[in-house]
Amino acid sequence: MDWKAFMDGSKDLSTIALALRAIILYIALIAATRMMGHRQVGILSGHNYLVAAGIVSLAAVRMVNPESSLTAGLVIVFVYAAVNLLLSYLDIKWPNAIDRGSTILMKDGLLSKRNLLDCHVTLDNLLGQLRLKGAHNLSEIDTIVLEPYGKISAIKKPEALPLTRKQMNLPPKAAALPAILIYDGSIDEKNLHSKGLDHEWLKKKLGEKGIGSPEDVFLAMLEADGTVFIST
Repeated sequence: MDWKAFMDGSKDLSTIALALRAIILYIALIAATRMMGHRQVGILSGHNYLVAAGIVSLAAVRMVNPESSLTAGLVIVFVYAAVNLLLSYLDIKWPNAIDRGSTILMKDGLLSKRNLLDCHVTLDNLLGQLRLKGAHNLSEIDTIVLEPYGKISAIKKPEALPLTRKQMNLPPKAAALPAILIYDGSIDEKNLHSKGLDHEWLKKKLGEKGIGSPEDVFLAMLEADGTVFIST
């Protein structure tokens, strides 16, 4: 293989060479994304979005065009990642100078027409996002905030909030992550023992559902309240 043509690009590259270039670029994209951390994956600000769009466009050109330079592509990918890290650091130090802040769309139950127009948020879009959050009536909402990353937060009025266990004088309910006990027929020994459980207890729970063997179970999960969810 002509490595110079492979790195610099040539119209005579073979299918195997094109596949290898695509694999290298894909691995470079994964490495750059890991460098940028969770903030980039969530696209939490304007410069994060631009970096993501730029890197994807760049990678696509290098993958489909055999005459493009792979070396230049790799350099630009990691330069993009480095610039994004710098901007993210500056965003923490001087957030108002680097990125936009939150915008209040409703306060004390009154919509701000000016802020809706400034942010280009239509009423249909606003109501749609509120419905996704379970807020169907504007009369129940006190404050609506458009976050810097484009999502909408809604704070309901006190009288529209659901009752809590504390308000009903009920004992607190344990809050914990569920633990997978069986997945695809295999017992997760670590999770089982971390909960202070053993195979006899698990066998008993399976027997209550008429299941004779863990191999017949696709997923068994211990939930926070002690309920065992089983799917065969």
